[in-house]
Amino acid sequence: MEKILFVYGWLSVLTDGRFFRFIFSNLLRVTAIILTIYLIGDAIENIERLLFSERPERDVELLAPAAVQAVLLLGGYTVIHLILLRAAEIRTLYDSRYALSEVITVLNRLLGETLFAAILSSTLVVLLQRMESSPLVLLPQLQQQIEPWLSNHSELWILGGGLVLSFGVLIVGYLSSEMLEMVMRLSRNSEKP
Repeated sequence: MEKILFVYGWLSVLTDGRFFRFIFSNLLRVTAIILTIYLIGDAIENIERLLFSERPERDVELLAPAAVQAVLLLGGYTVIHLILLRAAEIRTLYDSRYALSEVITVLNRLLGETLFAAILSSTLVVLLQRMESSPLVLLPQLQQQIEPWLSNHSELWILGGGLVLSFGVLIVGYLSSEMLEMVMRLSRNSEKP
């Protein structure tokens, strides 16, 4: 009879949080794998474009696009590493009473960290593209949208705005994570006799 009644086992897996930890941890790992494949493919495509397009007369003009590619690779690596670290952290969570709340806390922290890395990388890419004199631009659509809004000293505005925005997003991610942890601690303390 126990073999037929499988719902009890399924409910216990849901209740103790194993299911949610397993799903979210593996989703983050798959996301990291997909981002790694994309990052490698994008790097190969951009390097081919740099090397096999019409070569500029001076090799110095390749310096800015190479620096942009290095920033993109470093930013992508940072995001992938953060995702893998948080996936491992989710896998090790243990409180069955607040399983999903703990997972969401880690995901909030991850969101703040990845947005920080992405915004900072984007800021550096736009800044490098603004400073380069070569027509070889890796993100022309972004540069065309930003160009009309900027005036003199636009590099300073880009750098300042990017730094403020990236740190603001990081703070919001950590603050929301800490607030959720605080609510969980208050709930745990109220349950103690």
